[in-house]
Amino acid sequence: MKIFISADIEGIAGVMRPEQCTPGHPEHQLARGLMEQEVNAAIEGAFAGGATEVVVADSHAQMTNLRAENIDPRARLVQGKPRVLSMVEGIEQQTFDGLFLVGFHSAAGEPGVLAHTINGRAFWRIHINGLVMGETDIYAAAAAEHGTPLLLVTGDDQLQSWIAEHYSAVNYICVKRAISHTCAESISPQAAQRAIAAAASAALQHPPQVSTSRLTAPYAMRLQATKPVLADLFSLIPGVTRLDAVTVAYQAENMETLISLLSAFSYLASTQS
Repeated sequence: MKIFISADIEGIAGVMRPEQCTPGHPEHQLARGLMEQEVNAAIEGAFAGGATEVVVADSHAQMTNLRAENIDPRARLVQGKPRVLSMVEGIEQQTFDGLFLVGFHSAAGEPGVLAHTINGRAFWRIHINGLVMGETDIYAAAAAEHGTPLLLVTGDDQLQSWIAEHYSAVNYICVKRAISHTCAESISPQAAQRAIAAAASAALQHPPQVSTSRLTAPYAMRLQATKPVLADLFSLIPGVTRLDAVTVAYQAENMETLISLLSAFSYLASTQS
């Protein structure tokens, strides 16, 4: 049994401020340690539940948060960028039996700790086929295209409500209560790790019997940028249609194409910072 883990940082217990998520800031050193511990708990639980292989994709910022020497040596680690499938890069290389999303958060425009979708400075709202999309939705859909079901998600109570509404068969571990965008009440790191390890093991015993994607191809994406100059830049890419001052649209046959486009948008947006 093979498990793929995508690891973000905003949904980790004890993380609630932007500086904790900013590589190079002293607070990031502490947060990445908490992230490593929750990832290791998920790896431990996966192997305890019967996994024979685990691949982890470091999926925050420059995607070099996890220090290889601190990660369970039984797992393989995907790091760095750019990469075509971004937060689930590597899932296309072989057949995986399940996807874990560790340390995830709510979509842009939704309540939750440090809520955003891919690039909070550039993307205000993303719709695909008329549905609001968060990172959980986008990458669960990409995994589903490769035959991999979503088995486990961890994060705050606002994302928990989202998962319960849209993926009722998926296991969830809530590690903190959102008080505001940059304030949370977290359980202890040790309690979070124990809960994640137990849930990871249990998730392998009873995988969902229904689809864990909200989407079917073809995909019609509509993205609202945070300011007009970004929509100006995004519209330079062939196939992108300008709808209004801040909104662009694009049609795709697969999630890989959309994820690559969103990554390109994010890189273009960095020229305006």
